[in-house]
Amino acid sequence: MRHVSRAALTVTGHDCKRFNKPPVVMHVAPGYWAGDPRLFHLECWTLERAGYHVELVAHAAPEEECQYGLNFYSLGSLRQPSWKWRILARLRRSYRAYLLAKKSEAAIFHIHSPEFIVLGSRLARRMGRKVIFDCREDFEGYVLQRNGIPAFLRKSMAVLVRKQLEWASSRYDAVVVADRGTGRRFEGRARRLVILHNFPRLELFPYEVIPDEQKSFDVVYHGSIPKSHLETLLGIDEALLQLGLAVRWRLINKGAPHIEWFLSELRRRDALARFTVDGRVPHEQIAGEIRKARIGIIPLADLPKFRNNIPRKLFEFMALGMPVVMSDLPPSRAFVRDGRTALLVPPNDCRAYADAIRQLLNDSPLRYKMGAEARKLVEMEFNWQKESEKLLGLYADLTAD
Repeated sequence: MRHVSRAALTVTGHDCKRFNKPPVVMHVAPGYWAGDPRLFHLECWTLERAGYHVELVAHAAPEEECQYGLNFYSLGSLRQPSWKWRILARLRRSYRAYLLAKKSEAAIFHIHSPEFIVLGSRLARRMGRKVIFDCREDFEGYVLQRNGIPAFLRKSMAVLVRKQLEWASSRYDAVVVADRGTGRRFEGRARRLVILHNFPRLELFPYEVIPDEQKSFDVVYHGSIPKSHLETLLGIDEALLQLGLAVRWRLINKGAPHIEWFLSELRRRDALARFTVDGRVPHEQIAGEIRKARIGIIPLADLPKFRNNIPRKLFEFMALGMPVVMSDLPPSRAFVRDGRTALLVPPNDCRAYADAIRQLLNDSPLRYKMGAEARKLVEMEFNWQKESEKLLGLYADLTAD
């Protein structure tokens, strides 16, 4: 177990001045990196800023020094994603997290992992503490499309996950979700439901107009890259070649177990020169890398999870003033305002993606207009500074009970 002392942080917003001693709160996230954007850079960061004494139980990335500026308890390094569904490993790390949580004086436990739901309920029952479950994505939909789970088990496992989430919603003090689609699963069940979008912190995604000649890439994708995304990107690249365009791609790979397969495909297609594939970039540095491209891309397939979840990268592209080409799926439509900030195309239609990319690359005034509109929307509505008030309000209510 590694421990890092707290950094001095400014108290703002719904602060803790009414307490003689700052309340202790613990975020329990077996299966997640400690530097996860939602976990650390949004939620834990906000609570520390508001004066809470934050403890974090999660995994440290191998290249990180665990300097997270709060009380961090490491569950060890988390293996890179693979196709396997390691149930025993998940249960072991959850039990280790439970043993750490039992020693905590936290008034609130904020749970991020579905496999920790039963243990989280035990914390509430045996220790008399408040417990929040953070359903950051459609876990039921995720199981239905997870390649690492044998196909014949997916439906039954999805039902099991749904029952588990329903059980938690009636026993936990609050459920937090990242979008309305996931929230609908808890309506009428949760004691308290809070929709907390993954909007960006403006200071981490500053707006800067960069001339085209200073852009190194045409199209960028960042984050986890499932094989379905990689296959779609290959199809789009082929469609662009048929249109006479050799596009410069940048992929910033947060986690892709199929990346070696992808690189071999690029070699087979003689496409390596068009693609730059980079490894994981710390969240506080990602904006500078993304803005080296002209266009952001989000090639979601029409799968159960993506019919409910909004990709965080949409708001990050918008914050940087970049137009986006993305799949036309229900969760994102309301945020792109009838195509004013993104071009929506049918999922898996590689030619439609290619046409949209060509349109934007050939029309720099349109790119700048869409990017400026996107940044304006983020500054006015889709930013973490405003969204964080929901989190602080929830914590203020729970600590006041």
